[in-house]
Amino acid sequence: MAQAKLDDNFREELKAIEQWFSVLSNCERTTALYSLLQQATPVQIRFFITVLQQMAQKE
Repeated sequence: MAQAKLDDNFREELKAIEQWFSVLSNCERTTALYSLLQQATPVQIRFFITVLQQMAQKE
């Protein structure tokens, strides 16, 4: 979300989600991510694939 312009309400909601996600166990995180990805569009899936590949190359 580097330069995306987000409205204040969305920023607050996203911060709350990030805080919630940070307290989940690895199993809960995996389940939550899988559930969300099931609702992703093909364009979003391609975006996530690209991001994940870049993240994997950094390791």
